[in-house]
Amino acid sequence: MPRVAIRLVLLALLFALGVALLALLFYGSDRFNDLDARATANLLAAEGSRTEALADAASDLADGGQLLLFTVALAGIGIYWRRPVHLLAGFAVIVLANATTQLMKLALSHPRLQGELGASYPIEIGYPSGHTTAAFSVGFALWLASPPERRWLAGLVGLAYGLLVGAGVVVAGWHYLSDVAGAIMVVGFWSALAMAWLVSTGYEPPPARAAAG
Repeated sequence: MPRVAIRLVLLALLFALGVALLALLFYGSDRFNDLDARATANLLAAEGSRTEALADAASDLADGGQLLLFTVALAGIGIYWRRPVHLLAGFAVIVLANATTQLMKLALSHPRLQGELGASYPIEIGYPSGHTTAAFSVGFALWLASPPERRWLAGLVGLAYGLLVGAGVVVAGWHYLSDVAGAIMVVGFWSALAMAWLVSTGYEPPPARAAAG
């Protein structure tokens, strides 16, 4: 296995460790939960405000209908640029990352300390954030399916999409900040493994600096 691929696998393990560490903190640290609640409370939009409406709209960009539309567009891009292997790898990341998140949400569903949010605040209890996972996984797949000379633009679009949805679910009160962080690391885990496979099989040339190292 090329050295770059080994580094990517190690990076994936670090992401997995981060996801697990956050989950352990939920169960074992009231101080962490209170800090998480306080940080989230500072970002919440006022109920009924225009900011809340915009945050809801941003969050909805990763709902089923919109997500299906983006996925179809992604398939078209991959086919147009004749990158079937990269497209399939991107779809694998989308499926595996979202399946992982949904399984984790079922397994880790538990009461969270509301802290400054107030005991009656209707925040969603779900770690990691499904909407954030969907957005970042589609963004990565877009970057992966794009040709090298277009990746800078695809990366900006994918990152903007992920950050917009991630910020939306926090500001709208759907998730804690840690739910978003966990989702990003879930996507990072599968993305790093996908890149390791592509590099190992020769479909993705390793970066010049990494290859030299």
